[in-house]
Amino acid sequence: MNYNLCLLPRAEKYQIQLDYEASFWAYQIKKGKKSREAIYEAINARPMSEQNVLKQRFEYYLALMLA
Repeated sequence: MNYNLCLLPRAEKYQIQLDYEASFWAYQIKKGKKSREAIYEAINARPMSEQNVLKQRFEYYLALMLA
C-alpha cells in the first residue's frame, strides 16, 4: 500500500513531523546519544501547542524501544 504524504493537508503533515521528531528522540535515548533531560529541554523550548504532543509521543516511542 502506498501513501503520498504530499497530498495530505498541512495539519496532518505537521502532526507526522512531530511524531517523527519524537520517535527520533526516543531512538537517540536508546542508542545513548542524548539524555532524557536534553530531550525535555528541547521539547520545552518548543511552542506550548506542541509540547504535550511531543511529550506523549516521545514517551510512547521510548516505551516501545526500551521494552
